[in-house]
Amino acid sequence: MMTHTPNALVRTALIFTTFVAATISTTAAERGEESYKQNVVPVMEKYCFDCHSDGVRKGKFALDEHHNYLAMLADLKHWDHVRQMLVTHVMPPVEKDAPSLQERDAVVKWINDNVFYFDPSDPDPGPLVVRRLNRTEYNNTVREALLVDNIRPADEFPQDDTGYGFDNIGAVLSVSPMLMEKYMRAAGRIRAEAMKLSAPSRVSVEIGAKKFERKSKNVALRDNDLLWFNSEAEATASFSVASEGDYEITLWLAGTPAGPDAPKVAVSLDGKRVHEAEVKTQWKEDGKSWQSVTFETHIKGGNWRISVAFLNDYYDEKAPEGKRDRNLAMDSVRVNGPFGLASKRKSRFLEYLLPGVKLGLPTMELTGEDFRSGYGNAAVDVGDIVLSSSGWVGHQLDVTNPGKYRISVNLGAAQAGTEKAKYEIRLGDKVVQGGEVTANEQTPQWFSVVTDIAPGRHDLRVAFVNDFYDAEKKADRNLWLHEAKVEGPLAETQGISVEQLPTLITRLAERLFRRPVTEGEQAQWVGLTKLAAQQGEEPLEAIGAVLEGMLVSPAFLFHNTPSPSGERKGESELIDEVTLANRLAYFLWSGPPSDALLEVAKKKELRAKLPEVVKVMIKDGPSRSLAENFAGQWLQLRNMDGVYRNKRQFPEFEDGMAGSMLRETQLFFNHILQENRSIMDFLTADYTFANKKLAQFYGLKDAGKLRGKEFEKVSLTGTPRGGVLTHGSILTLTSNPTRTNIVARGKFMLESIIGIPPPPVPGNVPPLNEEKVRFSHLTLRQQFEKHREDKSCAGCHAYLDPMGFALENFNAIGQWRTTDNKQPIDATGKWVRGQQFKDFSDLRKIIAEDLKGNFYHCLAEHLLIYAIGRGPEFADRPALEGIVHKTQAAEGRFQAMLQAVCESAPFQRVRVAR
Repeated sequence: MMTHTPNALVRTALIFTTFVAATISTTAAERGEESYKQNVVPVMEKYCFDCHSDGVRKGKFALDEHHNYLAMLADLKHWDHVRQMLVTHVMPPVEKDAPSLQERDAVVKWINDNVFYFDPSDPDPGPLVVRRLNRTEYNNTVREALLVDNIRPADEFPQDDTGYGFDNIGAVLSVSPMLMEKYMRAAGRIRAEAMKLSAPSRVSVEIGAKKFERKSKNVALRDNDLLWFNSEAEATASFSVASEGDYEITLWLAGTPAGPDAPKVAVSLDGKRVHEAEVKTQWKEDGKSWQSVTFETHIKGGNWRISVAFLNDYYDEKAPEGKRDRNLAMDSVRVNGPFGLASKRKSRFLEYLLPGVKLGLPTMELTGEDFRSGYGNAAVDVGDIVLSSSGWVGHQLDVTNPGKYRISVNLGAAQAGTEKAKYEIRLGDKVVQGGEVTANEQTPQWFSVVTDIAPGRHDLRVAFVNDFYDAEKKADRNLWLHEAKVEGPLAETQGISVEQLPTLITRLAERLFRRPVTEGEQAQWVGLTKLAAQQGEEPLEAIGAVLEGMLVSPAFLFHNTPSPSGERKGESELIDEVTLANRLAYFLWSGPPSDALLEVAKKKELRAKLPEVVKVMIKDGPSRSLAENFAGQWLQLRNMDGVYRNKRQFPEFEDGMAGSMLRETQLFFNHILQENRSIMDFLTADYTFANKKLAQFYGLKDAGKLRGKEFEKVSLTGTPRGGVLTHGSILTLTSNPTRTNIVARGKFMLESIIGIPPPPVPGNVPPLNEEKVRFSHLTLRQQFEKHREDKSCAGCHAYLDPMGFALENFNAIGQWRTTDNKQPIDATGKWVRGQQFKDFSDLRKIIAEDLKGNFYHCLAEHLLIYAIGRGPEFADRPALEGIVHKTQAAEGRFQAMLQAVCESAPFQRVRVAR
């Protein structure tokens, strides 16, 4: 996977230089010049000019090559580099005199206030980014727009490139010929799934005694497999059917005799009594004697509650033993059917697009197992039924409307003798078609006949009419029934007309494109549909063809291009509210806007209701996407899938520990989000989420109180852990397979937490010798300190390493330790601004107090990058400061920061012609 480093400030500086220079020349050409002379020049002359002026260009960098103050002020790339060197303390080199903190701060303040000044009253939202859906967004959009849950077509696409740490950055989401080919293949699969028509569901479900609810002590589960009614009582269970029709319900019952009457039972569906019966079969202790009570009833599709009640309890203590107590026993209940033809089941998407419209002919589809033995020898054979002698098998067929019906059977045969196996399709005793199966070795063959069928109940039969057996040769001719299907009446017209296509296509386009369609788009797609219909395509097939085309259209594959709303403010305007709805949905959900969200946007009420909408989206929507996609990349959690550890060195890491660590951090992130906790909890929380195994892995005192695999909130009070930086996921991800990685841990904290990344590594720096690390008796810290003796390494490592040193008490899989190579661990260090710490707990306090503003800014910048799909621009500084200020005013609440991102100029506005 190609990764683009987050240094857009360098790459984009030149783009803005001309614009900024022009702005300065017309508004504040002399801004900051006096402060530059007083606070900046003296520091540069004293500490920097020896190496970076008068023709000396160490590191190919000079401070005196601008022609005048205006040109220097406009060189954003130049000053961004100076700022980075000062903030990280990498320059001046360690062997040179260095400016004081006050001197550094004065120069940095001048740079921020004057070089990177942008008028907050005239915000620049940055360049318009055209970006396609990444793989996650594609899968989610297909699932939500077309209501298909069981396919993830984008999983077969090439991996998305990343920029600035995220895979939704427009600049890197290109469309290659290979990806276009994948899109076209996926469109066919999606069409097939979204437009699917399925045969009406048949039910053949057995409801055992254990599944019945018992609210009375007069009915109990006995011997774990039957219900015993010792007095008048009722038991209830649930079942569901997809198709309306006549169903057969069978109960297996037995009773104990007492008094003049047999036990009586009543059956109710959703509280309505549908059948009563007497139970005359006597209960026996062997539990093998049951009476089947069978009846038919009409049931509509949906979920149902079936209740079985014992009606006539009786007890006479004076009666003889065995005749004293009348009770009822029930083994199970079976629901079977329907026996009529029903319309095909539409996919969820077709149900949405065509509510109430019946598609396809009424059908009944059966397997061989659905048939009963009628005459001769027949036996079920794994989905089929085999007729081993001349005879027939049958199935009830109920017909409501007269007309012509197509009956199809799928047959196979074991051939023997001089003729082929012969079959007959019958309705009762009437033969409607006969023929022979020509294939050998049970190879399936379909046979069909069209015949008139009158309304009423019929017995659909499949007969085998020429059995043959040669005992001497052991040759046996048999017939297999695999499937059967009845369709009709064939003259019945169902579906949609050509006249309905324009309305349906417009509705489809708006759903897939996540916005209203233009007149031109409507004409294009409707024209394509009509052309397909003119060429003989059925209207439903024509819609499918257009759907397939829309799925490879840029309007589907790319995020919406905003239209200005007309409320101009300087050089930018607010984006239209439909685009705002899309931005909100893909930011918070990584998926398309809901119908409700788009409806609010179309009414132009979204911007006015934004705080309420964002809160609802976080609470009620699939907000876990922020943990999976934003946190998964901000904290690099996605990499947990590929983590490897030496099994001999770290046996505790086996058995799914990586998955448990990932789950901990995702639950932790979601807790802070959903509970609207302060973002400082990411650093300082004295709690986490763990199951028993993970808590034992960490050595938590409450591990014994946890229940198996379930994750619960647990306290970290009194432990060296606290915040996300002590999660096993982060500590493992920032380590090597065999050891910790001081540099990786330091770099992670600087980039992802503090937001002041170190400069790029020089190309000529030798790596740490892993052989020496492996066989040395020194601690890893001691070996790094030797590595830092090279002056070319010292500056960066002085900035990087202290963060990593502080975490050395956590090993390469995040467990606590006090020694390394049998020597005590030294976790002390000093931050570049002078604060000293003795361990990570101390460093965490420094970050939470002295560097709190840095963390706010870092998290805000990561969220903004993720939300708008582009890297940071210099002009984003006022927006980021606004996000930080609003979050601080809300006591650091996480949802306040998300709200502020959604209200920011880069999220809300678009550049217009200058």
